[in-house]
Amino acid sequence: MKKHTVIVVDDQRSVRSMIKRWIESDPKWEVIGEAADPFEARDLIVEKQPEVMTLDVHMPGMDGIAFLKKLLPQYPMPVIMFSSSTTEGASITLEALEAGAFDYVTKPIGTPESLIEAKEDLLSKLYECLNFNTANLSASFKTFTPTETKAKQKTNFKRKFIFIGSSTGGTTALRKLLDDVDETFPPILVAQHMPENFTALFAQRLNSELKVRVKEAKDKELLQVGHVYIAPGNYHLGIQKIGPDYYTRVSQTDKKNGHRPSVDVLFESVAEQDIAENSIGIILTGMGSDGAKGLLQLKTQGCLTIGQNKETCVVYGMPKVAFELGAVTYQVPLGEIVDKIKEIASI
Repeated sequence: MKKHTVIVVDDQRSVRSMIKRWIESDPKWEVIGEAADPFEARDLIVEKQPEVMTLDVHMPGMDGIAFLKKLLPQYPMPVIMFSSSTTEGASITLEALEAGAFDYVTKPIGTPESLIEAKEDLLSKLYECLNFNTANLSASFKTFTPTETKAKQKTNFKRKFIFIGSSTGGTTALRKLLDDVDETFPPILVAQHMPENFTALFAQRLNSELKVRVKEAKDKELLQVGHVYIAPGNYHLGIQKIGPDYYTRVSQTDKKNGHRPSVDVLFESVAEQDIAENSIGIILTGMGSDGAKGLLQLKTQGCLTIGQNKETCVVYGMPKVAFELGAVTYQVPLGEIVDKIKEIASI
């Protein structure tokens, strides 16, 4: 049986050995090379042509981010970053994702539980890499810059809420989508699969670059026009009605579909409030099926639903499952989703 191939790049031999043991514990994978720095890694990639690379950030000579920016335009491939869970680590990881990294694994802190969790996470994401859309990687090569301000065209938003779910590739997809959103848009609630420490920083970065107010959601916040609410890592986000108004609902109930935040939890909260007819539901790039059933439930209640199309997804998983379930009203390229929202906003 032909095995899938990986190279491991880390300046610590002990870490490389650990990652290799983890990968080769699965008989379908093998490590075909190890490198202590980006220069060794470059030569290995040219020689061995691996399917996937794991990459540390802090290395001698050239850091992992600079290496990504030089490597991926020439050798597009899925790269899994190894990052710490600190605020600094989250910042660097987000920068790596913007530079084209496929995903990341949080470095274990040394406890047996953290080692098991990191190993399982790595193996899971290796399999996700097999669904990687190499053709779409070029969209990540350019550093994000806000687009030129377009002439405002008033949209009559009959639909009062927008709900978005995303996973692998979602940080870049959300950034591109929200760049076309302005302060006239209804409240937008987002469930992006992301751990603690990452979501607050992600929201802060978006808020500093976009035209709308972006924030990590807190419980019982009044939903306001021109605001985007990001689900906090390790918490679910939903919507609730208090008196005549609608507010965020942030909770730490059980994981759903293996996730917290879960897209299904967000969509199901909309269905519970009986506001689907006043809403637009959107499902973006991501592995797995989270959000598909919830989106179908919303569609049956009158919600207009949008799925990102295959060609613009980093991983066409969640939108594919939703489409095959019949949960997607419109299947649209990422760059056209906001235009579609404006087109259907008054339906």
